[in-house]
Amino acid sequence: MTIAITTLIILILINAFFAASEIALIGLNDNKVKQQAEAGHKKFILLFNLISEPSRFLSTIQIGITMAGFLASAFAADFFAGPLTAWLNTLGLPLPYSTLNTVSVILITMLLSYFTLVLGELVPKKLALQKSEQISLAVARPLTGLFTIFSPLVKFLTFSTNGFVRLLGADPHAKDEDITEEEIRMMVDVGGERGTIQRLEKAMINRIFEFNDKSVSNIITHRIDMAALPVEATLEETIKEINEHPYSRLPIYDGDVDNIIGILHVKDLFRYLDQFSHTDFSLKKVMRKPYFVIETRKIDELFASMKKQNIHIAIVLDEYGGTEGLVTIEDIIEEIVGEISSEDILFHTQLGANEEFQEIGTNEYVVKGTIGLYQLDEMLAIGLPIHEFDTLNGFLIHELGHIPSSDEEVVIPYNKAEFKATKIGENRIEEVFITMQTTTRKS
Repeated sequence: MTIAITTLIILILINAFFAASEIALIGLNDNKVKQQAEAGHKKFILLFNLISEPSRFLSTIQIGITMAGFLASAFAADFFAGPLTAWLNTLGLPLPYSTLNTVSVILITMLLSYFTLVLGELVPKKLALQKSEQISLAVARPLTGLFTIFSPLVKFLTFSTNGFVRLLGADPHAKDEDITEEEIRMMVDVGGERGTIQRLEKAMINRIFEFNDKSVSNIITHRIDMAALPVEATLEETIKEINEHPYSRLPIYDGDVDNIIGILHVKDLFRYLDQFSHTDFSLKKVMRKPYFVIETRKIDELFASMKKQNIHIAIVLDEYGGTEGLVTIEDIIEEIVGEISSEDILFHTQLGANEEFQEIGTNEYVVKGTIGLYQLDEMLAIGLPIHEFDTLNGFLIHELGHIPSSDEEVVIPYNKAEFKATKIGENRIEEVFITMQTTTRKS
């Protein structure tokens, strides 16, 4: 009896070995295995050879599981059915001996199925899900040996399987479908919930997927917010404009901003002043050729083009050829990494100018209407519709239902925030006072 029980335990452990091997190999990171194999790690080379032929290693594993299960069932029925039937017969049950034998086989099969299911399937598979790489490395060599031993049978099973797959109208050699963007987003969401992917990392990954869906019109600085210089500006006027605006590049126009003829790089101006007389100064002598782009162009295409040509600012044109605004390489990068404060902007911010967001008290903030809605929601976690609107101004006007007049009192509650317009300009809300009901600002 001891030998019989030991034999059953061994067969269940063999079943567990194959069950764990299957889940562990399927759960491997194929790219990591390939990299380690190319680096010369012997066990990873064995693993790579196994997962390179999934139909064969799965057939090998299935042969092992089937044989272990078959032998366990046959062995249990042969060794335990007789003694159990005899014991049931001693109880004086009013049943024929053949019926008692059938009942014994059923009871033994159910008991064996329980132990095989729990110890030979569920437990090893759960462990394999948690430690797929460690288990895969441990089983790589034994599986490779079994793969060689069962090779003739595996080839026959593979041939048979492929034949039936073809009969069902499928290609047995077809590759798995490519992972979709939605599937990657779901994995990122799961990683965020489990803490393996940080909030900032998750936000950047999502921005990358949205990157090629956005056009230039989504990120431009509109002409009404654009700092520019007339071509006839004097040196004093030019320096004054530079001091008033935290930008290293300014558009130059002739007549009006619909006729941009150049771009002034501040560093070019200083080089010019070091080398030439200030009396005959002209912006035409220091400006560079402007780079134009239509507002419907995708920002991923524009980014590639600007990077290739080493251009940092582009003038955006509307469908009629007029100036819609401008976009910088920094604006494009911010679509992935979030808001960036360059050194010159930080310098001006310390002086109290050009701030888009300012905390003035506990749960109280003053922001510009032009602030990006995504940026604002990142800081305050209000739950704003960041995919529907680009700026706070656009969102508030939509909520209000009309463009407010300059003397209109605008107060809009939304979730746990209250927005009060403190400055209304021509056709837009320029400044907003925000009050939060609770402290929700993200660090």
